[in-house]
Amino acid sequence: MPFGLCNAPSTFQRLMERLFGDQQCRSLLLYLDDIIVFSSSVSQHIERLEVVLSRLKREDLKAKLSKCAFFQKQVGYLGHVILAQGVSTDPKKIQAVAQWQSPACVSDLRSFLGFASYYRRFVEGFANLAAPLHRIVAEWASVRPKVRASQGFSVAWNEQCEQSFVELKNRLTKAPVLAYADFSLPFVLEVDASHSGLGAVLSQEQGGKVRPTAYASRSLRPTERNMSNYSSMKLEFLALKWAMTEKFRDYLLGNKCIVFTDNNPLIHLNTAKLGAMEQRWAAELAVFNFELKYRSGRTNKNADALSRQNPSSQDKVRELLPGTAVPVAVRQVGGMQEAVQVTQAVVSALPSFRGDVKALQEADPVIGEVLAFWRRGRPPHI
Repeated sequence: MPFGLCNAPSTFQRLMERLFGDQQCRSLLLYLDDIIVFSSSVSQHIERLEVVLSRLKREDLKAKLSKCAFFQKQVGYLGHVILAQGVSTDPKKIQAVAQWQSPACVSDLRSFLGFASYYRRFVEGFANLAAPLHRIVAEWASVRPKVRASQGFSVAWNEQCEQSFVELKNRLTKAPVLAYADFSLPFVLEVDASHSGLGAVLSQEQGGKVRPTAYASRSLRPTERNMSNYSSMKLEFLALKWAMTEKFRDYLLGNKCIVFTDNNPLIHLNTAKLGAMEQRWAAELAVFNFELKYRSGRTNKNADALSRQNPSSQDKVRELLPGTAVPVAVRQVGGMQEAVQVTQAVVSALPSFRGDVKALQEADPVIGEVLAFWRRGRPPHI
């Protein structure tokens, strides 16, 4: 087959699938001219190698000896290193990331994001880390060419972008070894949602140790940031539906799964009164075999970290999340000049007023009696 034909790769892939399609993911991994034969023992490996070589010989196909490696304990494949313990990133590829300079233009930034996204399943909280960089790409694309030439990309590249860029590089260079999925064992899925994004961790208990199989995270879409339509329970439900039916469907369909969530109302999903959208989500989840369990946020750190993002300031959070203004009387007592917004996010609306509130509560004749009752453990005097 001549090189350069547009249909050459697909034609060659069909040929290889015809030869080894029945062994794909059972005794070998196949992609174009890359064939990886995996085995559990030397004798089994010899048998599988004989099958592969005999089929190549039958079709009059040849393998170049200098490009072959036999009886390897680890092998590089499509930018990954396949080990007995699991799958890790290729050090040769990651070395290029470690030496990657800060982008000088939006094209450099797109190249970095495309390269880093290939390994996003290895990076915990990838969506939150890359969000400022994606935002710069979107904003810069809408700027007129004349303005781009006059201002330069350095104007858009702020400190937050540099921090995200450096942190992504650090996470990629220290990526963990992900375990192979054992479909004879149940899966463990940890999900969490916040008003910054969705996060999920798929893992299994192998050899008495819980090992991650894949990480997943994504930011919220504009409609999902509407707090009047998406409560905390609905966001958590969205994270569960997204993780099971989209990200990890191939792993979980037909297999037992235990789902941990830090949202207690979600575990009563079977008896809850759901709206039309939630009913559709429940219908999509009906084909999966899973059990919901509650775990507090303190012990659900893996998925919780994936879904949350530390805002640069309280003003940024208030800009993203609408809320209710603090009453004028309270602002006057607290000495606040501006109208502070109270939101469902973790925002300290009264940062310098907590001590005064406590003192006023203790001095209040009614509230003080209640506080004293709780402290001494006896009912108040009548």
